[in-house]
Amino acid sequence: MKQHTKRLLTVLAGLSVAASTEAQIVTTLSDFHNFHLSATYANWDADGSQTINGGSGYTPTLTSGATSFEVKAQGYGSGAYDFATPISAPGATQWQLTFTINQTMAHADNSGLWFGPNVDISDGTHQVALNATNPNLSGTRSYGPYVGPATYTIYGGLGDLDTTKITAFNLELDPAEYGGGAPYDITYKSFVLITPVPEPASAGLAVLGVALALARRRAASK
Repeated sequence: MKQHTKRLLTVLAGLSVAASTEAQIVTTLSDFHNFHLSATYANWDADGSQTINGGSGYTPTLTSGATSFEVKAQGYGSGAYDFATPISAPGATQWQLTFTINQTMAHADNSGLWFGPNVDISDGTHQVALNATNPNLSGTRSYGPYVGPATYTIYGGLGDLDTTKITAFNLELDPAEYGGGAPYDITYKSFVLITPVPEPASAGLAVLGVALALARRRAASK
């Protein structure tokens, strides 16, 4: 086979790979820019955190920043955010939550402590508790061994969520194994949904078939 035919096949191989790749649509539920929760519960609520209400007694601090949202609290807490207008992300298959654990958090052997930065999404009819599929985590939902300070992105599927009508989400933090330690300090960075968009593979394969036939014909004539 002549060199120009080899080059053609190389280009075609590249076409085949490109045809099989997927683009993505990212729907941002929150970039936590000047973010305020619609409601707070348990130890994220100033009143609920007090011992008279069964809380930890530590008054939480929730700070809305220019690029993030920081929560300092002790014990289990959560907060809901309701969208003024429902968010539509048809075809979305995955969620991703990025956050930073700001405090020092590890066993003496530097292994992670069990920690639960959980998240739920509502679609107007029901709430879906999201399960993380990050291989570095184990157990249920987003629980896993975390080391701090560090930044994490956890992700997973959306279950039976109706992604065409997302009405609210709920952040939860269960300090779990860290619960007996000092108050935690966590900064939320982004919460997004991912929708895969297949490239037009059929068109690429059609071009590939025609070009391969042409290459064989040229090779046979030499």
